Amino acid sequence: MFKKLGILTLAVLMALVAVGGGLVTSKVARAAGEQWIITGRLSSGCENGDTFFSQKFVGLVPGDVYYADTIVKDFAGVVYMDEYFSTVAPGALDGDWGVFDINARGLQTGSFPLPAGQVLTMTVTLRDASEKVLTSTSVQFTCDGSEANVSSIAGCDALLDVPATAVVGSFVADAPLYWKPGELTSPLVTIPAGKTAWVLGTDDSGGYYKIVWACDMVYVPVSAMGPNYDAVWNGRPLPTSNAD
Repeated sequence: MFKKLGILTLAVLMALVAVGGGLVTSKVARAAGEQWIITGRLSSGCENGDTFFSQKFVGLVPGDVYYADTIVKDFAGVVYMDEYFSTVAPGALDGDWGVFDINARGLQTGSFPLPAGQVLTMTVTLRDASEKVLTSTSVQFTCDGSEANVSSIAGCDALLDVPATAVVGSFVADAPLYWKPGELTSPLVTIPAGKTAWVLGTDDSGGYYKIVWACDMVYVPVSAMGPNYDAVWNGRPLPTSNAD
């Protein structure tokens, strides 16, 4: 358990991708709905390699090339982990996934140890041989906690799986972000009035809207949002059905 690729292993895997100057491809038809899913939490800790999650890959085609893309960030956008590599399935796609001090693409802006008590988001994205997004899963966690809030999404930003009932609303007041109802993000992030966001519905209490913001599904007070009166939405009422 808690295996992780070394630099040499990664180099070998990257070498396997190139055969005769092209990508390794399988003659088997690609399976529908390949997925990378986080299923639970295995360990906690704020140092490099302390926090691990259980995970699984579904529908992969043996012998096909896939890219594993992992980003860990806080709600302010500070990136603590930036891992990106390719492998031939099943390859390095094993049963656990850890949070490591890696800066594969130069996106890392934060340093270890991770900040204790601060809500972080890990987004794991599975890509095909052309690096197209197949699926993503986001996990919200604190490095020194034991719980994790997991949600599967179809990608990020424009690729998010926004339900047909969602409506773009407008912020009528500055709104603090909550990672779940009643629990503010740490550090505190405030969305200024005048911004817009997808509104998915309300929480059980009806006091918070669940929204999409910076590739995360988070919450803001209902009083902070109203209809968007632009030429597209024309003041359409925001959804009040439960979104949890």
